[in-house]
Amino acid sequence: MRARSGRHISAPRAVYYALASNIAVAACKFAVAFYTNSGSALAEAVHSSADCLNQIALLVGHRAARAEPDEQHPLGFGRATYVYAMLVAMQLFIFGGVVSMVIGGFRAIHHSRLEQPLLAIGVLCVSGVIEAVALRASIRTIEPRHRAGGLLNWFKESGRPSVMLSVSEDAAAVTGVLVSLIAIGITVLTGNPLYDALGSVGVGIVLMATALFSMREIQSLLVGESAHQRIRQEMRAWLSERREVRRIVSLIALKWSEDLVIAIQAELEPHDNANEMVRTIDRIEHELKERFPTARWIFFEPELREHGRAPL
Repeated sequence: MRARSGRHISAPRAVYYALASNIAVAACKFAVAFYTNSGSALAEAVHSSADCLNQIALLVGHRAARAEPDEQHPLGFGRATYVYAMLVAMQLFIFGGVVSMVIGGFRAIHHSRLEQPLLAIGVLCVSGVIEAVALRASIRTIEPRHRAGGLLNWFKESGRPSVMLSVSEDAAAVTGVLVSLIAIGITVLTGNPLYDALGSVGVGIVLMATALFSMREIQSLLVGESAHQRIRQEMRAWLSERREVRRIVSLIALKWSEDLVIAIQAELEPHDNANEMVRTIDRIEHELKERFPTARWIFFEPELREHGRAPL
């Protein structure tokens, strides 16, 4: 058995793009929300502020993930990114979604009048453009060949919640701006401030839905998720084609942050002595690492035919 050393985890550029855009947008939204008394704009400002805190938390998580392995954590701290990602998703649900809905409910009860609606619409339009540019930049950090298969499929395959959260938050931000613009537009046409309050509730619903989706994906990673089926099939096919391998008993490929932990049980062709078998296993591990660079830790256990039964 052998554990291969791996690379440091670097914070994705998508996180920096999202943080920069959210700081600028949050300041503009707060200013226009207080000046125009718009509940929808205030909900959007709270949303952008929550996103700023979320991006900072993701950067802290990446810093924690770079810590060197120690005696108690021999496989390193890479999975710390999952913990911080879950905290971010929970914060998005509570601080973004719930607070936005509370703002909407409060303003609906008190019938707060909307002032200078055209200013609010103008600032939200500019914010929407900034958010859309940030979303495009975040998506473009993903390689084109991965984007071609669909973002959701890439998220499930890569196991990188920080990028998933950044893209999801940017998409939610663009959607939230559209909801706010529609709500303010209806308020202007009807003169009824209730629609502006409902816009705030709509923003909250968008954020809560985004958070729940993210929590579901991150929970799977925290519990322990296998590598994507395509990768496991390719790995099994690669092992099956080797002349040294007579039969694959079990193959487990577990996501570990941006890397994989590989556990293999296989029946090998007969060897003259133990030294030759060890050399064969070392060669298989080395070439497997070359073929699948994300395989950071590889544990290979030779099995006898009478004992070779897959545990799963």
